[in-house]
Amino acid sequence: MREYFLDRDFFETKNEFLFCVIGNIHPPDRVISYLKYAPSSGRKRTKWRKKDTFFDRILPFYSAVGVSLTRDIIERYYPDYIVWDDVLGIEMIEVPMEDIRKHFLPERRVEEILEDPSDKLEKETAELIRVLSDESDVPSSSFGVTGSILLKIHDVVYSDIDLIVYGKENAFAVREAVKRLINDNTSFYRPSGRILEEWARELIRVHPLSLKEAMLLRGKDKWDRLFFNKRQFSLHPVLRKDEMPEKYGDRIYRGEGLAEIRARVKNSEYSLFMPAIYEVEDVQIMKGPAVNDLREVASFESIYTDIATEGEWIRVFGMLERVFDRRSGEEYHRIVVGTFDAGGRDYIKPERWFSLTD
Repeated sequence: MREYFLDRDFFETKNEFLFCVIGNIHPPDRVISYLKYAPSSGRKRTKWRKKDTFFDRILPFYSAVGVSLTRDIIERYYPDYIVWDDVLGIEMIEVPMEDIRKHFLPERRVEEILEDPSDKLEKETAELIRVLSDESDVPSSSFGVTGSILLKIHDVVYSDIDLIVYGKENAFAVREAVKRLINDNTSFYRPSGRILEEWARELIRVHPLSLKEAMLLRGKDKWDRLFFNKRQFSLHPVLRKDEMPEKYGDRIYRGEGLAEIRARVKNSEYSLFMPAIYEVEDVQIMKGPAVNDLREVASFESIYTDIATEGEWIRVFGMLERVFDRRSGEEYHRIVVGTFDAGGRDYIKPERWFSLTD
């Protein structure tokens, strides 16, 4: 039984609230997370159900703004879950370990599904994992499933398949396998036409993107949200615990206001994970404090994972943070995308997008 928490694990609190874990780095006695499902207040019939309990989806959409909208419910019932984090330098939703009643493990759920799928959706999940495993040479034990399937509250007709790939090398292998499957296997395909436009319009409701930029993010520029035999699925790379480049408290962060930069990507090896990390160089400050030691862009918005590679120029708007590295004694700056302070206005955009015309 894994006792530590990884990105996209879920857990249930004493009041049956269901939280999704954010990232792999957490305080020793709390878990950074967001509220996604809660028992239906009127016990109304929703599409998320476990036996006789129906659940409401609390998170309206996937973004920092969406997470901020769940704070009202948490403040009403459990205000102590919202705390000032002195390492991160911001208020966060952090659930105390003592309030966690059940920890849902994505890899354990995959074992169950592969051994004995209980419905049509679980059978499709098992088939998808086997195809991806065979094509990538990544063992099925390195996959997990998150979301409603993990929690066993899924709807056989409407629910998506949200897969996890554990391990850095495994994530890159699966990425390349998916790209091959899109080209060679008619069962795998990107959204197109009306569906692609609908997905793109969902993005521009909450992110500062043009329709064409959003269509690239939901179309040919991304590989992690697709269809398999007409079923929508997503892929979420997660680092193993021993692969994490830092642990909680190694670096201390302090916000210094919003800024906009132009920079060249120096290293993108951690850009598939949460947070997505881009080491940058040749930084130009376009707006905000004039610092000369900005080294890194970090995104907690999943749409900006794996969006640029080494050598590409990007433009970024987000929270400028001073970083105190306790291990080396160094101080420098980074920009973070996906903070409450930015109010949904932050972004990472490859500079090649700016040649597009609407």
